Amino acid sequence: MTRHWGRTEATFGAVVAVLFITLTPGLPIWASYLLFWAPLVVAVVVAARRGRASPDGGIGRIAFRVTWTDALVGAFVGLLLRCAMIAIELLTAGSVTSSSSMFEADHNLLWFATAIIAPAIIAPVVEELFFRGLILPAIGTNWIGILGSAIIFSAMHLAYGFDVLTAISTFIVGVAFGILAVRSKRLGAGITAHVVYNASLIAISELGGLTPIGS
Repeated sequence: MTRHWGRTEATFGAVVAVLFITLTPGLPIWASYLLFWAPLVVAVVVAARRGRASPDGGIGRIAFRVTWTDALVGAFVGLLLRCAMIAIELLTAGSVTSSSSMFEADHNLLWFATAIIAPAIIAPVVEELFFRGLILPAIGTNWIGILGSAIIFSAMHLAYGFDVLTAISTFIVGVAFGILAVRSKRLGAGITAHVVYNASLIAISELGGLTPIGS
Protein backbone atom coordinates (compact mmCIF):
# COMPACT_ATOMS: atom_id res chain seq x y z
CA MET A 1 0.00 0.00 0.00
CA THR A 2 2.94 2.35 0.59
CA ARG A 3 3.58 2.99 -3.09
CA HIS A 4 -0.04 4.04 -3.44
CA TRP A 5 -0.14 6.08 -0.22
CA GLY A 6 -2.89 8.67 -0.17
CA ARG A 7 -4.69 7.71 -3.38
CA THR A 8 -7.86 6.52 -1.67
CA GLU A 9 -8.01 9.58 0.60
CA ALA A 10 -7.22 11.95 -2.28
CA THR A 11 -9.99 10.45 -4.43
CA PHE A 12 -12.47 10.68 -1.55
CA GLY A 13 -11.61 14.31 -0.80
CA ALA A 14 -11.79 15.42 -4.43
CA VAL A 15 -15.06 13.65 -5.26
CA VAL A 16 -16.88 14.71 -2.09
CA ALA A 17 -15.73 18.35 -2.39
CA VAL A 18 -16.95 18.59 -6.00
CA LEU A 19 -20.25 16.92 -5.14
CA PHE A 20 -20.83 19.31 -2.24
CA ILE A 21 -20.29 22.34 -4.48
CA THR A 22 -22.22 21.15 -7.54
CA LEU A 23 -25.19 19.82 -5.54
CA THR A 24 -25.60 22.87 -3.29
CA PRO A 25 -25.72 25.94 -5.57
CA GLY A 26 -26.62 29.38 -4.27
CA LEU A 27 -24.90 29.04 -0.89
CA PRO A 28 -23.24 32.04 0.77
CA ILE A 29 -19.55 32.25 -0.07
CA TRP A 30 -18.48 31.28 3.45
CA ALA A 31 -20.62 28.13 3.31
CA SER A 32 -19.24 27.11 -0.07
CA TYR A 33 -15.73 27.54 1.29
CA LEU A 34 -16.50 25.22 4.19
CA LEU A 35 -18.11 22.59 1.99
CA PHE A 36 -15.17 22.65 -0.42
CA TRP A 37 -12.41 22.58 2.18
CA ALA A 38 -13.86 20.18 4.77
CA PRO A 39 -13.43 16.99 2.66
CA LEU A 40 -9.92 18.08 1.68
CA VAL A 41 -8.87 18.55 5.30
CA VAL A 42 -10.41 15.20 6.30
CA ALA A 43 -8.59 13.45 3.46
CA VAL A 44 -5.22 14.98 4.44
CA VAL A 45 -5.65 14.12 8.13
CA VAL A 46 -6.66 10.51 7.44
CA ALA A 47 -3.82 10.03 4.94
CA ALA A 48 -1.30 11.52 7.37
CA ARG A 49 -2.41 9.14 10.12
CA ARG A 50 -2.16 6.16 7.78
CA GLY A 51 1.22 7.36 6.58
CA ARG A 52 2.59 7.48 10.12
CA ALA A 53 1.33 3.92 10.66
CA SER A 54 3.13 2.58 7.56
CA PRO A 55 6.75 1.35 7.83
CA ASP A 56 8.20 4.11 5.61
CA GLY A 57 5.72 6.85 6.48
CA GLY A 58 4.35 6.89 2.94
CA ILE A 59 6.62 7.00 -0.11
CA GLY A 60 7.23 10.41 -1.63
CA ARG A 61 5.58 12.50 1.07
CA ILE A 62 6.25 16.24 0.97
CA ALA A 63 6.92 17.88 4.33
CA PHE A 64 4.68 20.59 5.78
CA ARG A 65 7.50 23.02 6.55
CA VAL A 66 8.33 26.63 5.72
CA THR A 67 11.91 27.96 5.70
CA TRP A 68 13.10 31.50 5.06
CA THR A 69 14.27 30.38 1.63
CA ASP A 70 10.81 28.95 0.93
CA ALA A 71 9.21 32.24 1.92
CA LEU A 72 11.49 34.33 -0.30
CA VAL A 73 11.26 32.01 -3.31
CA GLY A 74 7.52 31.59 -2.84
CA ALA A 75 6.89 35.34 -2.63
CA PHE A 76 8.88 35.90 -5.83
CA VAL A 77 7.07 33.12 -7.70
CA GLY A 78 3.67 34.29 -6.45
CA LEU A 79 4.29 37.83 -7.71
CA LEU A 80 5.67 36.53 -11.00
CA LEU A 81 2.60 34.36 -11.54
CA ARG A 82 0.25 37.24 -10.73
CA CYS A 83 2.06 39.52 -13.19
CA ALA A 84 1.79 36.83 -15.86
CA MET A 85 -1.94 36.40 -15.23
CA ILE A 86 -2.47 40.18 -15.29
CA ALA A 87 -0.75 40.35 -18.67
CA ILE A 88 -2.86 37.48 -20.03
CA GLU A 89 -6.11 39.00 -18.78
CA LEU A 90 -5.27 42.48 -20.07
CA LEU A 91 -4.49 41.04 -23.49
CA THR A 92 -7.61 38.87 -23.66
CA ALA A 93 -10.23 40.83 -21.72
CA GLY A 94 -8.82 44.35 -21.70
CA SER A 95 -9.01 44.72 -17.92
CA VAL A 96 -8.29 42.96 -14.63
CA THR A 97 -11.12 43.07 -12.14
CA SER A 98 -12.70 40.77 -9.62
CA SER A 99 -15.81 38.95 -10.77
CA SER A 100 -16.92 38.31 -7.20
CA SER A 101 -19.63 40.43 -5.62
CA MET A 102 -18.03 39.97 -2.21
CA PHE A 103 -15.79 42.95 -2.92
CA GLU A 104 -18.84 45.16 -3.36
CA ALA A 105 -20.25 44.31 0.08
CA ASP A 106 -19.91 46.32 3.28
CA HIS A 107 -16.50 45.86 4.88
CA ASN A 108 -17.71 44.16 8.05
CA LEU A 109 -16.28 41.19 9.96
CA LEU A 110 -17.94 38.62 7.69
CA TRP A 111 -16.57 40.42 4.62
CA PHE A 112 -13.08 40.43 6.14
CA ALA A 113 -13.28 36.70 6.87
CA THR A 114 -14.63 35.68 3.45
CA ALA A 115 -12.81 38.19 1.23
CA ILE A 116 -9.44 38.39 2.99
CA ILE A 117 -8.75 35.63 5.52
CA ALA A 118 -10.33 32.75 3.59
CA PRO A 119 -8.77 33.23 0.13
CA ALA A 120 -5.47 34.78 1.23
CA ILE A 121 -4.60 32.56 4.20
CA ILE A 122 -6.85 29.53 4.67
CA ALA A 123 -7.17 28.55 1.00
CA PRO A 124 -3.39 28.44 0.32
CA VAL A 125 -2.75 26.25 3.36
CA VAL A 126 -5.65 23.83 2.84
CA GLU A 127 -5.25 23.57 -0.92
CA GLU A 128 -1.47 23.13 -0.87
CA LEU A 129 -1.80 20.43 1.79
CA PHE A 130 -4.34 18.59 -0.36
CA PHE A 131 -3.18 19.15 -3.95
CA ARG A 132 0.61 19.23 -3.47
CA GLY A 133 0.90 17.46 -0.11
CA LEU A 134 -1.50 14.60 -0.85
CA ILE A 135 -2.52 14.32 -4.52
CA LEU A 136 0.91 15.05 -6.03
CA PRO A 137 2.85 12.36 -4.09
CA ALA A 138 -0.10 9.96 -4.47
CA ILE A 139 0.43 10.20 -8.24
CA GLY A 140 4.22 10.50 -8.09
CA THR A 141 6.81 13.13 -7.18
CA ASN A 142 7.75 13.66 -10.83
CA TRP A 143 6.38 15.49 -13.88
CA ILE A 144 3.42 13.13 -14.05
CA GLY A 145 2.50 14.04 -10.48
CA ILE A 146 3.07 17.75 -11.09
CA LEU A 147 0.89 17.83 -14.21
CA GLY A 148 -1.72 15.45 -12.79
CA SER A 149 -2.16 17.44 -9.58
CA ALA A 150 -2.34 20.68 -11.59
CA ILE A 151 -5.09 19.26 -13.82
CA ILE A 152 -7.10 18.13 -10.79
CA PHE A 153 -6.47 21.49 -9.09
CA SER A 154 -7.79 23.33 -12.15
CA ALA A 155 -10.75 20.98 -12.68
CA MET A 156 -11.92 21.25 -9.07
CA HIS A 157 -11.84 25.05 -9.18
CA LEU A 158 -14.16 24.86 -12.18
CA ALA A 159 -16.82 23.23 -9.98
CA TYR A 160 -17.94 26.79 -9.20
CA GLY A 161 -18.51 27.43 -12.90
CA PHE A 162 -16.54 26.95 -16.11
CA ASP A 163 -14.38 29.81 -17.33
CA VAL A 164 -11.56 29.48 -19.84
CA LEU A 165 -9.29 32.00 -18.10
CA THR A 166 -9.81 30.28 -14.74
CA ALA A 167 -9.02 26.91 -16.28
CA ILE A 168 -5.79 28.21 -17.80
CA SER A 169 -4.64 30.24 -14.81
CA THR A 170 -5.31 27.54 -12.21
CA PHE A 171 -3.48 24.95 -14.33
CA ILE A 172 -0.44 27.21 -14.77
CA VAL A 173 -0.19 28.11 -11.09
CA GLY A 174 -0.83 24.47 -10.17
CA VAL A 175 2.18 23.43 -12.24
CA ALA A 176 4.31 26.16 -10.64
CA PHE A 177 3.28 25.20 -7.09
CA GLY A 178 3.93 21.54 -7.91
CA ILE A 179 7.45 22.29 -9.15
CA LEU A 180 8.18 24.19 -5.94
CA ALA A 181 6.96 21.26 -3.83
CA VAL A 182 8.91 18.62 -5.73
CA ARG A 183 12.13 20.64 -5.93
CA SER A 184 12.16 21.58 -2.23
CA LYS A 185 10.32 18.51 -0.88
CA ARG A 186 8.43 20.98 1.30
CA LEU A 187 5.11 22.81 0.99
CA GLY A 188 6.44 26.11 2.34
CA ALA A 189 7.35 27.76 -0.97
CA GLY A 190 4.08 26.71 -2.60
CA ILE A 191 2.00 27.97 0.32
CA THR A 192 3.83 31.31 0.29
CA ALA A 193 3.45 31.64 -3.48
CA HIS A 194 -0.24 30.78 -3.18
CA VAL A 195 -0.73 33.40 -0.44
CA VAL A 196 0.98 36.12 -2.48
CA TYR A 197 -0.84 35.12 -5.67
CA ASN A 198 -4.29 35.27 -4.04
CA ALA A 199 -3.58 38.32 -1.87
CA SER A 200 -2.36 40.32 -4.86
CA LEU A 201 -5.68 39.74 -6.64
CA ILE A 202 -7.54 40.92 -3.55
CA ALA A 203 -5.41 44.08 -3.52
CA ILE A 204 -6.14 44.69 -7.21
CA SER A 205 -9.86 44.16 -6.64
CA GLU A 206 -9.92 46.58 -3.73
CA LEU A 207 -8.17 49.16 -5.88
CA GLY A 208 -10.88 48.81 -8.50
CA GLY A 209 -9.08 46.61 -11.00
CA LEU A 210 -6.67 47.44 -13.78
CA THR A 211 -7.06 48.62 -17.36
CA PRO A 212 -4.42 49.12 -20.04
CA ILE A 213 -2.70 52.52 -20.08
CA GLY A 214 -4.42 54.87 -22.49
CA SER A 215 -7.69 52.93 -22.60
